[in-house]
Amino acid sequence: MGSGKKIMKILVTGALGFIGKNLIAELENRGFGDILKYDIDTKKELLYEYASECDFVFHLAGINRPLDVSEFMKGNCGFTGELLSALKKCKSRAPLLVSSSIQASLDNPYGISKRAGEELVFEYSENTGTEVFIYRLPNVFGKWCRPDYNSVVATFCHNIARDLPIKINDPTAKLELVYIDDVVDEFIKTMLSSADLPE
Repeated sequence: MGSGKKIMKILVTGALGFIGKNLIAELENRGFGDILKYDIDTKKELLYEYASECDFVFHLAGINRPLDVSEFMKGNCGFTGELLSALKKCKSRAPLLVSSSIQASLDNPYGISKRAGEELVFEYSENTGTEVFIYRLPNVFGKWCRPDYNSVVATFCHNIARDLPIKINDPTAKLELVYIDDVVDEFIKTMLSSADLPE
């Protein structure tokens, strides 16, 4: 591809979130300038416009700290359904990468909603022949994490630096961690491989 802007339209849902911000920053760093950014406050009609234009989809949007547990299903499964409907309506065959969670194997409200979203994606792939990639991520940490929201590491660092107490529910529990830059690198490698582009 050489240096300069790379010609590929990339849709990123959850563009303002922790993973989305890191992914977009690195995509731009690597010369991808045509990034279609979609987040919770984006106008709904743009979802269809973006779905009709994109060459690859990073579906990172989701809910992990709702005010009410019913929002898990709406945010993690419901919006996934909306995205897939938009892609179907536009007859898009853009490959789709989804960030899920290791909690999708658990029967808590969050895990159930993530698993339901995964099932919609697999069904979509079977019905359309579209290439999909689902990553069940463990605890992701790194720059732009928010304490008391999306990273236990950010919470511990924030509290310890300010002499605030930290809470450990199970001292014997092993915490599986992954650094955000490694996640982003893996995601971009998957996109490039799918598009048959050099790294």
